[in-house]
Amino acid sequence: MKTFLFDLDGTLLGADENEFMHAYFGELTRALHGLLPAEGLASNILAATSRMQADTSPGSSNLVKFRREFEALYQGVDQQAVWDRIMEFYATTFDNVHDVMRRNEPLHRSVVYLREKGYRVLLTTNPIFPQLATYKRLAWAGFSSDTFEYISTMENCGYCKPNAEYWQHVATTMNVDPTQAVVVGNDCTEDMSARLVGIETYLVTDYVIGDAASSGADHVSDSLGFESWVLANY
Repeated sequence: MKTFLFDLDGTLLGADENEFMHAYFGELTRALHGLLPAEGLASNILAATSRMQADTSPGSSNLVKFRREFEALYQGVDQQAVWDRIMEFYATTFDNVHDVMRRNEPLHRSVVYLREKGYRVLLTTNPIFPQLATYKRLAWAGFSSDTFEYISTMENCGYCKPNAEYWQHVATTMNVDPTQAVVVGNDCTEDMSARLVGIETYLVTDYVIGDAASSGADHVSDSLGFESWVLANY
């Protein structure tokens, strides 16, 4: 029986990448006022995230890797106070980012349908956010955390897309046969990298990132097309 691995941002949760980044960094910069300077904050977070994503060394969670990279950019500040403020942000004003995101109805119906049919459903969002922020975005998409057998977060994963190690980690952790799995996502590089370990790929184009024509995806359509494909085949 197939296992379906769904991406979150731009897939289950409709979001224009530029709108999200603008709203997210605006709120986070305000939250960190008085602890870190606004100038360079967004670029430093992105730089630390990029280095975390590229780090495929075993033994550390993405949370540990990110904090190590981010804190190296801010010597001489109270690192714990900064992290406490970041987590407070995710618990409170991060909610304002919801305004630029919207639930993808065809994909929501598809997840509900697949679960009712007994298929395994996992959330393979890129684990660059803490669990709190991931569960909040999942709720914005209309799901509770127990909808999915597995949800990748900074805390429970030490690898990121588009590295093959991420998909291998998920497959091993959840006992998934890659040849009996389908990844559903909107990012031509990150999500379609599941092909590296032999997982079937479905590119959903509503909020596509990258060039669909050169993505190498096994299937390509908008979310309504995906829903039709699911109903016809499963």
